[in-house]
Amino acid sequence: MAEYSSDEERFSAFINFFKDHKNTLLIGFLLLASVLISSISYKSYNTSQNTKAAEIYDVWFLNLSNESATASDDKENFNKLQEKYPDTGYAQLARMIRGSSLAREGDLDAALTDFKELLDASSGLFGNDMLHSIAKINIARIELSKQNYSSALAVLESFSSESEHPLVYEVKGDALAGLEKNNLALDQYALALENLQNESQRSLLKMKINKINN
Repeated sequence: MAEYSSDEERFSAFINFFKDHKNTLLIGFLLLASVLISSISYKSYNTSQNTKAAEIYDVWFLNLSNESATASDDKENFNKLQEKYPDTGYAQLARMIRGSSLAREGDLDAALTDFKELLDASSGLFGNDMLHSIAKINIARIELSKQNYSSALAVLESFSSESEHPLVYEVKGDALAGLEKNNLALDQYALALENLQNESQRSLLKMKINKINN
């Protein structure tokens, strides 16, 4: 390590170091500034997007329970959310709500389309894990009701075996039972029972198990 006998030598060494490495230092500074500016801009953009999306979502959601609201108003606000702010949680939540409503009304094809759109929108590094999981479960349940048992299993394959909700095990069991893979279905039902606390749900599951065994 170099030793300097005076402040003048230290200052001179610093100036020489800067002259020798000025290009590297300048590039590093510009890169750091670029990262900081990009980060601030991204956060500001997200905040702005969410604020605008929230306003449209609130109007759309209120119209759902407003008898005087027209279907065209609902559709216009829904489409505006999906087209302008598809990456926001508000747009994805609206699609989940509409998909669930369509499924309850028996329009399974339209509901399936909504949940598949939600699956795509909520995926990726900046996606929403909770809505992504909800989309997969609902797609599987709709496929079950359409007797597309293999399709139901396929959409559930990506769930982690160590963190599955009892409903995932149950839906897998239903699909396997539909494919007449009874032993595998019983294994899934057993896993669901281990994780269920609700007695009425446990009773329903036991009925499914008894149906296979009898």
